[in-house]
Amino acid sequence: MVTTRRGEGIPTIPEDFDETVDWFEHLSSRLVLLADFPLADLERAVLAFEARVGRHVREFASWLDTTNPAPGRVAEARALLRADHAWFGTSTEQLGWFFRIVASEDHGGHRQALGQYGRVFTESLRRHRVDERAYLEAAPPGLPARPT
Repeated sequence: MVTTRRGEGIPTIPEDFDETVDWFEHLSSRLVLLADFPLADLERAVLAFEARVGRHVREFASWLDTTNPAPGRVAEARALLRADHAWFGTSTEQLGWFFRIVASEDHGGHRQALGQYGRVFTESLRRHRVDERAYLEAAPPGLPARPT
């Protein structure tokens, strides 16, 4: 879990994806509580998170390749994960939309809305990661190096 003291800035984004989800949830929770991050720092954090989610989707793509045969339950799990990854593109666009509202009219209510959306997004990423781990355990042999 990421911890910071009152008045501290935004910590650097972690490399590990699960830690990144924790990092952004912590940041989002602080926004809900009206943390006063400089707008430029907040923008960098949102862009870094969006990029990290995109990188996760790209790194996982070969594991979700539908040309590899898989038994029914594995194929269903693969379809769910592919759908999640498609939705994450929409989710990052929505996150950017919330940030642009903050950038155009920076006040507590808009920051709280950005934080609430960030919390919803990170919760969906946590559920997704549980599904991904289950898929990786059941995935057929012969796939590329395991993603993180």
